[in-house]
Amino acid sequence: MHPEFAREIADAASVTYRALLAAHPDEHFYAFALYTDSGAMTVVPAANSEEGLKRVRERMEVGDDEKAPEFTWATGEWAYESAEADSFNPLCERLAETVLGPEIPEAKFGEFFRDLQRDMIEALRLLDQEGLFGTGAAREKITLFVTISDDNGAEALENESARTLNPPAVFDRFINRYA
Repeated sequence: MHPEFAREIADAASVTYRALLAAHPDEHFYAFALYTDSGAMTVVPAANSEEGLKRVRERMEVGDDEKAPEFTWATGEWAYESAEADSFNPLCERLAETVLGPEIPEAKFGEFFRDLQRDMIEALRLLDQEGLFGTGAAREKITLFVTISDDNGAEALENESARTLNPPAVFDRFINRYA
């Protein structure tokens, strides 16, 4: 896109995260992620809280004693997947126009897709540096990462982004999420 795209993603993500905190002040958010699709036409936020996870597990009839890490870590299963996401609409429109237009020939798509992923990681890094997700012990309660919906490259991107974005203890918990 352009050099300021990461900042634009960060601004949209900040609006989303603050709106979620305001709408659900009694919930304990443990994860916030940005995801895209394999066609690089979207950037979408997703968040989950301990309370949201419990509601999803109850709705899906998954007992508290059952290991079901997909409910904890798969953004498509989260209580706040694409919630409060209106601020992302202009970004998604621009991405779709760019991908479908003549600017990105097929031979350059891979580079464009990698750049988008880097911008998404950078957006979360900027917000983390600004303290949006807390500091110290409060920051260690939330995991940040970037993913791709329904894509074989999702787990590698999740792991790479989580390593970059989180304190070591948070990353260690995340990397063992499916163990």
